[in-house]
Amino acid sequence: MSLVTRCPSCYTSFIVKPKQLKSHQGKVRCGQCQQVFVANDFLNERAVPEDLLKTEKKGMSLNKPVTLIILGLLVMLAVLQSLYFFRVEIARQWPALKPAIKTTCHYLGCTLPLPQHAELIAIDDTELLKDEAHAGIVKFSCVIANNAAYTQSFPSIELTLTDEQDKPLTRRKIAPSEYLKGLEKSLDEGLAPNDEVRVTINLLTADLPVAGFRAIVAY
Repeated sequence: MSLVTRCPSCYTSFIVKPKQLKSHQGKVRCGQCQQVFVANDFLNERAVPEDLLKTEKKGMSLNKPVTLIILGLLVMLAVLQSLYFFRVEIARQWPALKPAIKTTCHYLGCTLPLPQHAELIAIDDTELLKDEAHAGIVKFSCVIANNAAYTQSFPSIELTLTDEQDKPLTRRKIAPSEYLKGLEKSLDEGLAPNDEVRVTINLLTADLPVAGFRAIVAY
C-alpha cells in the first residue's frame, strides 16, 4: 500500500511510498511548488491500493506512443507545407518527382504551375507599325525567348505607348492567352528551354498621337 501526503504550501496531494518516508528523514519535494517538507507530518490516513498505482503507470506508458504519433503527424504536416510552398522549385530541380507532386496536389486542391523566372525571359526584335489599311490600329510584334535550361510559363507583355516626348499615353498588359491565338504553341506546355515565340498583335489606339513604345515581359 502507498500513502498520500499533502504539501503544506500549495495543498497539492500526491502519493508517497513507505521507503520514501524512511529515506532523507522523510523529506519530500512538492512537484507543484517545489516546497520541501516532511511527508510524515502531513500524511493522509487513506491508503492508495497498488493496483491503482499500476493503472496510473500504465496510463503514463501509453502517453509515449501517443506523443510519438503526434510528433510524426507534425513532421508530416511540415513536409506537406514545404511541398506546397516549394512545389514548383522541387519539380524543377528533380523532374522525377513531378508525377508524385502532381498527385499530392490533386489531393491538396492545388496546382503545379511552371517556373516563372522573368529574368531568364528575353524580349527582342520589337516593332510597332501603323496599319495603313485601318485607321487607329497599330501592329506590335516581338520575339519572346526562354533562356532558362527548363520550361517556363509564357509571360505577359507589358506594353507602354508613348508620344514624341516619350511620355506614356497608355499602358496595356497582353496576356499569353491573347498573343498565342493562332500559333502552334500550347499555353499549358509552356515555353521550352532555349525556345522562342514570335508575337504579332493588333492594338486599337484611336486618335492617340503614338510615336514610340516600351515593352517588357513580366509574370
